Amino acid sequence: MSGSQSVNATTDGEQATQSTATAMIYWSSTAYLVTNAYSNVTSSNNIFNDSPVVTNNAGNKGAIKVKIVNSNGAQVGSVKTIGKGKTVRLDSIPWNSGTYTLKAMAVSSAGTYAIKID
Repeated sequence: MSGSQSVNATTDGEQATQSTATAMIYWSSTAYLVTNAYSNVTSSNNIFNDSPVVTNNAGNKGAIKVKIVNSNGAQVGSVKTIGKGKTVRLDSIPWNSGTYTLKAMAVSSAGTYAIKID
């Protein structure tokens, strides 16, 4: 999951500004997914606006559905379906909104799925 960070400094009447991109979380691994329930994939505590990019590995069994939920279990944004070998940007997660969890579910075939989140 990615975001940006700005740094401002003022010295002797001069101002210097630097902006850098900051990776909020990077997760690349496997998760066992079933077709009748969402599984927790990873969690993050965001302090910046975030809009995670999720990739469903081309070698996986099929499409997956992903969603974000907050610490109260409420869904943030919409459910996205991601085909094999495809990448989707999820809806924006407001900054400083606490811990959120990415959940995923297999669409047609349970098994171990390789997933990457930027």
